[in-house]
Amino acid sequence: MAGPEAERRLAEHGRNEVAEARSAPLHSRVLAQLRDPLIMVLLGAAVLTIVIGDHPDAAVIGLVIVFNTTVGVAQEIRADHAVAALSALSAPSARVLRDGTAREVAAAVVVPGDVLLLGEGDIVAADAGLIEASALLIDESMLTGESVPVHKDARSLLGAGTVVLHGRGVATVTATGAASTLGRIAALLDGTREPTPLQHRLASLGRILAATTLGLCLVVFALGLARGLPAGTMAVTAISLAVAAVPESLPAVVTLALALGARRMAARHALVRRLPAVETLGSVTVLATDKTGTLTEGRMVVQHVWTPSVAADIFGVGYEPQGDVQVDGRQPTPAELGPVRELLTVASLCNDATLRPPQGCAADEDRWTAIGDPMEAALLAAAAKVGCEDQAGIRRLYPRTWEAPFDSLRKRMTTVHRMASGDLLVCLKGAPEVVLDATVLADRKDVLMGARQQAAILASRGFRVLAVASTECRNEPSSVATVETGLRLLGLVAISDPPKSAAATTLAACRAAGITPVLITATTRLPPVPWPPG
Repeated sequence: MAGPEAERRLAEHGRNEVAEARSAPLHSRVLAQLRDPLIMVLLGAAVLTIVIGDHPDAAVIGLVIVFNTTVGVAQEIRADHAVAALSALSAPSARVLRDGTAREVAAAVVVPGDVLLLGEGDIVAADAGLIEASALLIDESMLTGESVPVHKDARSLLGAGTVVLHGRGVATVTATGAASTLGRIAALLDGTREPTPLQHRLASLGRILAATTLGLCLVVFALGLARGLPAGTMAVTAISLAVAAVPESLPAVVTLALALGARRMAARHALVRRLPAVETLGSVTVLATDKTGTLTEGRMVVQHVWTPSVAADIFGVGYEPQGDVQVDGRQPTPAELGPVRELLTVASLCNDATLRPPQGCAADEDRWTAIGDPMEAALLAAAAKVGCEDQAGIRRLYPRTWEAPFDSLRKRMTTVHRMASGDLLVCLKGAPEVVLDATVLADRKDVLMGARQQAAILASRGFRVLAVASTECRNEPSSVATVETGLRLLGLVAISDPPKSAAATTLAACRAAGITPVLITATTRLPPVPWPPG
């Protein structure tokens, strides 16, 4: 796209930014606080105390009003400043084709029709349609909450704010700013504010107090006049009764309790935008929660490895390359550990992920993290736990010479590596339904049947299952078809996203408090097992 055309489209469609809600001026925030029914009752009481000359009481009531208003306004301003920091999630820059050359521009000036050049680590600046893709892996957790990355092919759609984990791609921008996926999500956040249960009850109490007080004052005033008392005396008496009937300390007590609650929640990294929302938590009866990253660790872990000769359980946390290995509840013998190590060595070679050790002391930097596909990273961590050569060492021993990347149609990935002997090692991993096939594997029928049954069992237990196979050859493959045949099955890998240690306790606490937890997550229908036993 030419520069002048890009400027014209920028003027037509606007900047590629999510419009920020206009910040309310200070006087509007103050008036909103003063419109509270109880505060209005206090304002009326303050006026009446001034009328009857009771200046000390008027000063006390005024201080209560100032305290409530100050705390409420300060909390809203502090919360708005914290929420404004979310704008940092937008991509700061993007690589686009302009005037026939690749250049880096601010994401805010990307326009529909721009051609995005995407590489590993890039944030997609706007909604776009892929026109080219090579082993492209996208993290869509920002939009969907699902931590498992998605493979994208040409003609796939990319959402603004998603992250490229692996591969490269070329895409044409289709929507920017408010019309993009992020823009539509932001628009959903601008709904009207409904009063909380506490505000409903306090408003009702304020109306009842005002009506009751006014009624009683009129009755007292009328009775005094009926008994022949002076009108001025009865007016002062009625006003004094009205002031005495107003609970001046109630708004202060409520505000102080809510402020303490907001402070405690802030200490637990929960942001409260409006003080009355604190009380709303006490009225919760149903808790709808996501699964991935909320109840679970959000980090894939290999928990079980099955081979035709032995099955092993692997223990450990996250991507940390430390853990225990057991066979039938005991430490495995070297002979039993051999097939497991062979399988995970092949899985580490047929792998594009890397593990990054802790980088610092921050909460997200004091643990091992994955760069690339989380499932592939889990395989690397499992290989380290069973004592395989480290990733760099394996890649030096078996340099990659050829590969067929994973795609959504083939559902498998194949790599070829040069061995010290000069022969080639073929490594394959993929979905059991496409790998456990006689056209791919040269194993006996009973071995394939047992593997299919085991894959079905593991899938029924909620695991993500991968099949791993390998073979040796002498000549470089000429096509995918020639290399993905006649392989030897090494086994199956069962991967899961384990629950957080505190998840069970938290759900139990919710149930004890009368809250019904409801899990809302993507539903995956397991296909019928195409290999029935017998």
